[in-house]
Amino acid sequence: MAKHNDAQGWDLRALHIFSLVARSSSITKIAIDLGVSQPAVSRYLSMLEKQCGGYLFTRNGRGVGLTELGRQVLPMAEQVLAGADALNDVVAAAHGRVTGTVRIGTLPSLSEALIVPLLLRVQKEYPGIHMQIVESGAGQIETWLQRREIDIGLPYRSHDALGADEEVLLRLPSYLIGPPGDQVTSGPQVPFAKLDGLPLVLSRKPSSVRMMLDEMGRRHDIEIRVSVEADSGFIQKQMAVRRAGYTVLPWHTVSAEVQRGQLQAAEIVQPGVLRMVSLMLTDRPTRAVKVVTGLLREIVSASLASLDALPPDAA
Repeated sequence: MAKHNDAQGWDLRALHIFSLVARSSSITKIAIDLGVSQPAVSRYLSMLEKQCGGYLFTRNGRGVGLTELGRQVLPMAEQVLAGADALNDVVAAAHGRVTGTVRIGTLPSLSEALIVPLLLRVQKEYPGIHMQIVESGAGQIETWLQRREIDIGLPYRSHDALGADEEVLLRLPSYLIGPPGDQVTSGPQVPFAKLDGLPLVLSRKPSSVRMMLDEMGRRHDIEIRVSVEADSGFIQKQMAVRRAGYTVLPWHTVSAEVQRGQLQAAEIVQPGVLRMVSLMLTDRPTRAVKVVTGLLREIVSASLASLDALPPDAA
């Protein structure tokens, strides 16, 4: 490939696509995420390779990998993108505006209590901010953050998995969920030992809550028997409704069903199973990301009563 020494006229779109592909190792995935054709993504990368004077990727059976030149270009390209974001922030602030796109990866169970109120606040107070929301499990959320595919992540975490400087947004006790009339979940609380051998419907590993339950079971010589693995909260609850197993969830995800008499919920104690929602940010947050993060903290403070309130008979 012929060399080209012109260092001017970098295309920010091409640099952005290069960064995304480098982080995900897949041209196809980024084309789907961006809603464009795969040839369009390839054209941007080809244009950038010509400007860089060499190949940035090698192709393999699993996707693409960075060449040595690609590894050298990536941090500089991302520095240029960060500078462009900062410039946008300065210009917007000079005109009294906050603009930009903020991408949030959240657990589905938090959408109603936190994300919908957040979207309403952003629409009303910061119309220049464009929000993108994706739902998934904790492991996928962390992967998205590492690849810079989202700006804010809200995964469940256990004490053992928390980083030293990681911010805990919520601390939520866990409840054993059973069907109406069930004896194990008939009271406001249930000892952890009562989980011994129960048929449980839980998320697959590496779910932090699943791994925490397994570790607590080993520590206390309690059999955590998983009869069905399902990442869907809806499936977990429906299996309990249909008396096909128990599940373990925070109160706010089952409060409506408990109040309608479709489920029973008993807080797990001795010891408790505490799940934490971590607030994880991209390593280069824009002003829009910082604004949305501030709103999220405000909404959490105002929503604590509904998120971790006890059932009426346990108050």
